[in-house]
Amino acid sequence: MINAFSLKVALLKVGDATDEYGKQRFEITSSKEMMAIPTNITRSEFYEASRSGYKVSRIIRINNFLYQGERYILIDNKIYKVIKTYELSHLLELTLESTNLKVEGKWLV
Repeated sequence: MINAFSLKVALLKVGDATDEYGKQRFEITSSKEMMAIPTNITRSEFYEASRSGYKVSRIIRINNFLYQGERYILIDNKIYKVIKTYELSHLLELTLESTNLKVEGKWLV
């Protein structure tokens, strides 16, 4: 496990909206950049997630006071969905699942 805030991430607050063509989309209403601690995925976490129908792609830790319920995170131009949070004293561990979404302006598509 790496114990340093070495990974740049952006927490994305997303809402439902309609674009100029009348199509329902996810609109990015705010983005908050910060540094995170990347951690390893354990065998048991991977197995438990797969039993629940999820595929754990990454686990990161951030300062817990920075998290306000955001469901999507941008890391290295890739969008991840938060599937679980776990509080560890002053840190919050976020378990993430990879998505096929990408950022296009203010939209997740």
